[in-house]
Amino acid sequence: MSVALYAAMMALFWRAMVRRRALRRQKPSVERAPRVSILKPLAGSDDELEDNLESFARIDYPSYEILIGVADASDPAFAVARRFCARNPRIDARIIVTDPDAAPNPKVAQLIALERVATGELFVISDSNVRVGSRYLWSLVSELSDPRVGIVTSLFAGTGERTLGAALENLQICAGTAPGIAAMDAVSGRPLTVGKSMALRKRDLVQLGGFRPVGHVLAEDHLLGRRILNAGYAARTSLDIVENRNVGCSLTRTIERHTRWAKMRRSLFPLGFYVEPLLLPVVMASAGALLVPCRVMAICLGIVSVMQTLCALLAARLIRGRGLAWWYAPLELVRSYVALFCWLRACVSRRIDWRGHPFLLERGSVILPVAPSDDRAASGARFAA
Repeated sequence: MSVALYAAMMALFWRAMVRRRALRRQKPSVERAPRVSILKPLAGSDDELEDNLESFARIDYPSYEILIGVADASDPAFAVARRFCARNPRIDARIIVTDPDAAPNPKVAQLIALERVATGELFVISDSNVRVGSRYLWSLVSELSDPRVGIVTSLFAGTGERTLGAALENLQICAGTAPGIAAMDAVSGRPLTVGKSMALRKRDLVQLGGFRPVGHVLAEDHLLGRRILNAGYAARTSLDIVENRNVGCSLTRTIERHTRWAKMRRSLFPLGFYVEPLLLPVVMASAGALLVPCRVMAICLGIVSVMQTLCALLAARLIRGRGLAWWYAPLELVRSYVALFCWLRACVSRRIDWRGHPFLLERGSVILPVAPSDDRAASGARFAA
């Protein structure tokens, strides 16, 4: 069952990449180019933040603005944003100091402030570690030119690794997250919406009350996408790949980040969360070899390990478009066991730390701020059955 589910996911991902290659040869079918507001909430100086921002200055699109949100002028991101604006006076880029108390979710608190000053017909929300190509906006605008579509999410690839932690995270994105998103898009009428890079119309957002109604959850992108879908619109996944830059993060940081995401998935899709290990055939085969140690199970483990490694390397190659280091092969096996470790941690705790903000995570990814003194009690808390 595990091999079948994994193979189906990879087959759907491969089909999406084939379709992407055909789409890249086509010109965007857009009658006009509406003004776009790119909303960039920043907090801290992420890996290669300056270079990531510079990629937005090279976008080939006639009318867009970049609104950079920073919660505090003392934040290191503020100085980076100022240098970016100074280097690119020809583009419409502004820095807005936002109110961190506008919403429990720090990112949404910034988006609320950016929404007030945005002048575009379309809003593009983009995280700080995203790097884009010159046709980035055209791909999103082309999808939204269909009046039936209300929200568009970009598929993304992890790139830039120089440490083991960053390599594991990028491999997880390329061989696990991206194929999962593409497969979900292919089989579901309600595809996933990921806030790494997504676009929607300003008027639709205003009709839904803006960003404020999603400020009480961690997965604001998921809830915003569901609100758009419930309003009668469709969601699309853009196959114009954007880069999620992970360069120098430690192994500890990678584990903490993926544990947080696992906790979020558990709060949103409990049933789906509990079957996630089935998408790691190496883990399932390892469990079988431990429970029924014999030659047949050992052979099965070897075959499954080779199959999953080859599929992971192919997936990373397809989405990144360039070669990989040889050590990605054994790293895929390590990634599988690290993913299981993060999943197990998510089973026993609902406490998260997000950019220095401690929360308790309730069902539906509702976040409850907690004081640091509550850490001991929160770490042992579990979800109600």
